[in-house]
Parts: sequence; structure tokens; C-alpha cells
Amino acid sequence: MEVQDTRFGTLKVNEEEIITLNGGLMGFPMSSRYIMFPYSEDSSFFWLQSIDEPEIAFIVINPFDFFNDLVFEVADSDAASIGLERGEDVEIFTLVTIPDGTPEEMRTNLAGPVVVNVNNRQGRQILVKEYSPRQALIPAEMKNTVLRHNGKGHSEKPQQVAV
Repeated sequence: MEVQDTRFGTLKVNEEEIITLNGGLMGFPMSSRYIMFPYSEDSSFFWLQSIDEPEIAFIVINPFDFFNDLVFEVADSDAASIGLERGEDVEIFTLVTIPDGTPEEMRTNLAGPVVVNVNNRQGRQILVKEYSPRQALIPAEMKNTVLRHNGKGHSEKPQQVAV
């Protein structure tokens, strides 16, 4: 299957890789079918591209790559809605926001993770009240390092921050 996308051009999509999000994402209920692919080679970031609305794409992460103490509990009703029976059959990702001009302020929505059943590619965005919808990805103690490498600090060799 080919999908014409406004950001990436024509994408060849294997239909078995399509993730169907029951109810869509918060604020985007009309987009329920997505594909996910790496932002770049060896990156912890991914694109979540809508098939239904080609102009919609999100940057997402596996939050466990950034936070080792997370525990997401999936309600029985949410698990049933995507046919999830075993914890090892789940994939979880969270949406990332990168403010223009201030990548050191990038955040992820831990309060609204997307849970996907890897067996049937059905998913659902859930609510987790214990976590922040604006969780910083770069700890405060690291922000000065990012600023220096991004040319905003006092580094003599400014560099771009790669995602």
C-alpha cells in the first residue's frame, strides 16, 4: 500500500505494520490509522504518521528508554478494547513536544501513553494520573550542556542537537 504524505512524500506501507488507535489520539479523533518509523538511524525518536490525515505526524519515544522507573497500569477495559491479554504483548510510546528554537525544553506526555498490542496492532491512548503530561526529557542539570552544544551558551564550537 502507498500513502501520499505531506511531510515525507510517498510512503510504502506494509499493511501488517499499521497501528489502529481506537478513538484516535486526544485532539485527533479522526486519525485512527498510523505507521511508526525511526526518526533517523540509531535514534531513540520515531515518527508516528497518520495514514488517515497525511498532514498529521508526531514525534514519539519509548519512554522506558528515558525513564527507568516507570510503571504503567493498563485498566482491564483498555486492555480488552485492544485484545491485550499478556503484558509481554504490549508496546508503549509517548508523544514528544520540541519547542521551536529551544530543543533543551523538549517534553513528553507520560500522562497519555499509547498502548499497542503487538499481536494485532490495535492500540489506545490511556490516561495515567500519576505522571506529567509535560515531563522534561532533558534533566535540569543537563540543560546547560545542551545549550552550549546548541550554540546558545559559551561553547566556542556550536553544534546542532540531533534528535
